[in-house]
Amino acid sequence: MATPASTLPVSFTNDDVKANVCSKAQSSVNALAVLAKSILKNSHSSDHLTTTLKQFANSEDQIKSTQGHIDRIEFIHEQLLFHSNKILSDTQELIEIHQTFSNMKLEKNF
Repeated sequence: MATPASTLPVSFTNDDVKANVCSKAQSSVNALAVLAKSILKNSHSSDHLTTTLKQFANSEDQIKSTQGHIDRIEFIHEQLLFHSNKILSDTQELIEIHQTFSNMKLEKNF
C-alpha cells in the first residue's frame, strides 16, 4: 500500500529550492545592511546625545556657582533694604527733632 505523500507529485525541483534559498539569503543580507545602517545612524544620534549630556553635566557647576552668586546678591539686597529703611526712619526722626527745636526757638522769641 502506498502512502499518500509518496503519491503526490513533487511541485518543485532542486533548482527551485536553490533559487528560493538564494533569494532568502539575499533578502537576509539586505536586511542586515539596513540594520547596520540603522545602528550607525542611531549611534551618531547617541554620540550627539552623549555629548549634550556631558556638556549639561559640565554646566551644572556653573549653575551652582551662579546660584551662589544670586543668593549673595539677594542677601546684600536685603541688607541694603534694611539699612535704607533704617536711614529713612532716622531721617524722619531728625526732621521731627529739627521741627521741635524750631518750634521751641519760635516760642521763646514771642
